[in-house]
Amino acid sequence: MVGLSLTTVILTPALLWVVVSDLLYRRISNRLVLALLLVWLCRTGWLLSQPGAALTRSDLTTGILTGLAVLVVGYLLFSMRWMGAGDVKLMAVLSLWMGEQALTFLIVSTLAGGVLALAMPLLKRIELLLALGLLRFNIWLPKKRIPTPQSLSAQPVHGIPYGLAIALGAAFVIWVRT
Repeated sequence: MVGLSLTTVILTPALLWVVVSDLLYRRISNRLVLALLLVWLCRTGWLLSQPGAALTRSDLTTGILTGLAVLVVGYLLFSMRWMGAGDVKLMAVLSLWMGEQALTFLIVSTLAGGVLALAMPLLKRIELLLALGLLRFNIWLPKKRIPTPQSLSAQPVHGIPYGLAIALGAAFVIWVRT
């Protein structure tokens, strides 16, 4: 049985939010990415201040170097319009969290992105069903108006909601590999 670590408790709801917001609105919140970075910094500082630190130098170095590499390569992919800026920032911050498992995270995320590309017709239907279901909340909660999801807008955004693939890669590392 997988024990609940601080990483699992923090990242699981954040990853669920990424999946929902990227599927329905094609957005990954900068505030969420910044919050994950700040919590990682606090967690890392606290772990390093403990005697017999649970965080190894290799774990920290691998996470930081992988995060920087993701930013550099991600910037190139973003400039060619192959990847969104939110996706790049999220992958870089999650690489910090993954530490020595960052390469596994990147490989699984890439493979999941390939599967998503192949399954786009099915994914479009799932997006549409989720969007229609979400709009039903506007009937029940008239004072809390939920914005129209991208799949129902006049000009829907095309492309792969890569936040889902990134979340799958991170979930694989925190739930399966640990």
